[in-house]
Amino acid sequence: MKQDTPSYRFRVALTAGALLIAAVCVALALHPVIHALQAAGLSQSGGAVAGISQFANKLTDNIKWLVATLVGLAIGVVGLLFAMGHTRAHDLAIRVAIGAGIIVGLGGIIK
Repeated sequence: MKQDTPSYRFRVALTAGALLIAAVCVALALHPVIHALQAAGLSQSGGAVAGISQFANKLTDNIKWLVATLVGLAIGVVGLLFAMGHTRAHDLAIRVAIGAGIIVGLGGIIK
């Protein structure tokens, strides 16, 4: 196939146009993602690392609150199980304690 034929030039132009349209679609698809990252604290002045650090700190605080809430609920449920005389209440209490210990220890492992 010769490279200077009209059909070849048409295919090259069509491919270039398709790539341009694809690039525009990708840019439009990433637009909301960029705004979400900026809302999470990613900014040009602080750099990428500062934004990710701030996001990780907010996420860690939320996880700590969630764990504290769930541990309080688990203590209440396990206490009721002990009071009702459930045969596996101690097993559940040990599992909850180990799970809470793992979650609390993750902060030290990550940093």
